Amino acid sequence: MENNKFYLNQEKISYGLTLIFGFYTFLFIQDPNESFFVNYDQEFWNTYNAILIYSGIEQELYNDPGHLSYLLFAIYLEIINLFNIIDVPKISELNKTAQVSKKIQNLIFHARVFGFFVNIILTFLIIRLFKKFKSNYLILFTIILLTSNGFLTHVSQYRVESMTLLFMIVALLILISLIEKKDKIYSKLFFFNFFIILSIINKVQIIFYLPFYLLILLHYNSFNFNLLNNFKFLINNKKESFLFFLSTFVIIFFIVLRSEQIHSIIYLTTIYLIFLLSFLCIINFNNYKNLTYLFNPILLVAFFIIYLIVVNISLGGERTFWVFFKISKIRGYLGETKLLQSYDTVLWIKQFIEFGIVNLKNLLFKFLEFNKENIIILTVLLLTIISNNFKKFYYLNLFTILYLIIKFITLFRSDAFYYQIYFDWLIILGLLIFFNNFELKKIFKYSFLFFIIILNLYNNFNIQNFDNINSGSYKKEVYCSEDQIYQEMGIWNYFTKRIDKNTILILCDN
Repeated sequence: MENNKFYLNQEKISYGLTLIFGFYTFLFIQDPNESFFVNYDQEFWNTYNAILIYSGIEQELYNDPGHLSYLLFAIYLEIINLFNIIDVPKISELNKTAQVSKKIQNLIFHARVFGFFVNIILTFLIIRLFKKFKSNYLILFTIILLTSNGFLTHVSQYRVESMTLLFMIVALLILISLIEKKDKIYSKLFFFNFFIILSIINKVQIIFYLPFYLLILLHYNSFNFNLLNNFKFLINNKKESFLFFLSTFVIIFFIVLRSEQIHSIIYLTTIYLIFLLSFLCIINFNNYKNLTYLFNPILLVAFFIIYLIVVNISLGGERTFWVFFKISKIRGYLGETKLLQSYDTVLWIKQFIEFGIVNLKNLLFKFLEFNKENIIILTVLLLTIISNNFKKFYYLNLFTILYLIIKFITLFRSDAFYYQIYFDWLIILGLLIFFNNFELKKIFKYSFLFFIIILNLYNNFNIQNFDNINSGSYKKEVYCSEDQIYQEMGIWNYFTKRIDKNTILILCDN
C-alpha cells in the first residue's frame, strides 16, 4: 500500500524537483542578468520580434519563423507592462529611450524569465509523458532529465526550441489520449494536427523529426504495429479506401499548387507521406469510425485556421508558412557552406551525399564519448543480445534507432548543444520503456539509474560545460565590428532593421 502511494506521488514529487532545480539553475548556476551579447543569437532578435508584435507590427525574422515564441512573449510583455512591472517601449520609442542599454537589458532579463517558464512547462509535459508509460522509477528518470544539457541549456535562455518541442509533446499526449480512450475522436485529431502545425511554424527543423517522434508511441500499446492491418482494412473496404486516397491526393494537390519548384513538390510530398505512414503505424482504422476519410480534411482545417489567424490577426505574416511550400530555404539550414552556394542541382546532390557520409562518420565517432546516451544504448543492446529470448525483446531497441536517426538528421544542421533538447528526453523515455518490459532485478535498475545520474553530474556540472552551453555564436567584438554595424548584410541590419545605428553604437559602448 505504501509503495502504491509513493508511486502515485512520484509525479508530484517530480514536478517539485523540476521547479526547485530549475530555479536553482536559473538563479545561481547561470546568471540571468548577464549581458545580452552573450546570447545575442536568438535572445536579442527573439526579443526584438516580440516587441514588433507588441507594437502592432508584423515580425521580421522568418529564417526560423518562431512565431508562437514571439507572439506569446509579446503577450507576456503586455502583461508586465499593464502591471507596471517594467515599462515596455513600443519599437518606435525604443531608439529614443533614455538609458537604452539598461532598458534592453531589462527586456532580455524578462525574455530569460519567459524562456525559463516555457522550459519548466515543457519539462512538466515530458514528465507527464513518462508517467503515461507507467514508470516505476519516475523520480530517478526526472533527475536524469534535469541533469542533462537539454534542460540545463534552455532553463536559462530564451530560444525557440523549447516551445517548439512543447507543442510537439502536447500533440503526442493528445494522440495517446485518443489511443487510450477512443473518445472525442474528431476534436482530438484536430488538436493533434493543430499543435503539430504550431510546432512546425515555430521551428522548421521539427518537421524532419515528426514521423520518428510518432513511432515511439508504438510502445504505448505493447508494440501494436498497425500499418499492415490498416492496408488490409483499406483493401477490404472500397468506399473508405477511395475516400482515403482521394483526401490524400487533395493534400498533395495543395502542395503542388503552392510549391515553388519541382524538387519542392517531391520533398514536401515525401515528408507528408512519411508522416501519414507513421500515423498509420500507430492508429488502427478498425477502432475509429470514419477516420479513413476524415483525417486529411481535419488536417487541412487545422492548417487553414492557423493560417488565417497568423496572417490576419497575430502579425505572423504569410512568410511564416514557407516550410510548407518551398525547399530552397532549407539549404540555409544545412551546416555546410558549399551546399548553400551550389546552384547546380546534380553537384548539390553529390555534395549533400558527401556531407551525409561525413555526418555518419561523426555520429559513429560519438560512440567513443563517455556519456549517458552511449551507456544507455550499449547497455540496452547488450542486455537484449545476451537475453535468452532475443526475438521477444529486439523491438525494445526501437528507441535506439529513432534516437540515432534524429541525431543524424540534426548533424546536417549542427552539433550545437541547444539542439540536444530534441533527443535528450527520447533516450530517457527509451530506457524507461526497456525497464518496463525487460525482466531485471530492482537492484540493477536502481544501480544503473544512479550511475547515469552520477555520470550526468560529472559531465555536465562543471564550469567548462556551463560556459559551453551558455556561450553565443560570437563574442561582443564580432557583433560590434564595423562590418556588422554598417554593412547592408551585417547582422544588425539583417536581424533587427528598426534598431538605429546610434542605438547600436550606444549598446556596443556599454
